[in-house]
Amino acid sequence: MKVLIIGSTSVIGRSLATCLLSEHMEVKLAGRRNADITLDLSAWADSPSAEEDFDVVVHTAADFGGARDEDFIRTELVNSVGTLSACSLASRVNAKHFVLISSIFSTYSSFDPYYGIYALSKRHSEEVAQFYCQERNIPLTVLRPSQVYDDAGNCRTHQELLYLMADKAQRGEPITLFGSNDATRNYLHIGDLSEIIKRVIQTRQTGIYACAHPQSSRLSEMASAAYRAFGTQDRGAVVYLREKADLLDLPLCTEFELYSKIGYRPQIAIADGYARIKDYRERWS
Repeated sequence: MKVLIIGSTSVIGRSLATCLLSEHMEVKLAGRRNADITLDLSAWADSPSAEEDFDVVVHTAADFGGARDEDFIRTELVNSVGTLSACSLASRVNAKHFVLISSIFSTYSSFDPYYGIYALSKRHSEEVAQFYCQERNIPLTVLRPSQVYDDAGNCRTHQELLYLMADKAQRGEPITLFGSNDATRNYLHIGDLSEIIKRVIQTRQTGIYACAHPQSSRLSEMASAAYRAFGTQDRGAVVYLREKADLLDLPLCTEFELYSKIGYRPQIAIADGYARIKDYRERWS
């Protein structure tokens, strides 16, 4: 099976490539840098010609937004218009399956906490993919991962709190949390996500699916797991800065129907994730 992954510098794209190569699939990467095929999602005029066919195209690239006007425009261009470019490329390489890695944030409304241009543009990317794939008769899968993390900290830019807890636990320092709310989070290890995408490809599962860990965690539970992983629970403590604004709960994911269809459920709980982070740091420090 030949798979083209769009997102040559994406942490998810790189992890997925390694996972698929372990199954002896033929994999190529498309993107602006370190790619087999040069592709700029924001520049349609530079879209590459189709020189070979692929069975599956997986779109993992994304822009995570910002607060300035130029951030809004760039994010919408990359995530929405860029998805249209990715779909067009899938058509030109005669792909029989298009997989869009979206985000659980695409389900948020303007009334949900942490709603912003990323959530809005991700919803637009899904709508664009559904429209184009229906027009061109390309089977489509949309996956909506929760917050993704890895062992090495490559996801730290977008998951600072998770890694900050690991830093504090490693040093045996107090973990401080804003406000008094013990907020809920759902983190999905990149190894589990890669395995899920691989099985979606292998089974040609189509549709739109949430992709989260079945067990969400309170921040205090995450802190405790981090202290246990680093063996500093005797020195660790969670301190709430009650004068600060509360950290808010993220909407819970309760839809896990995909896992029965592909015969796999996420295996790496948050305690396992922190143990893996600890092992990685010890191995490479």
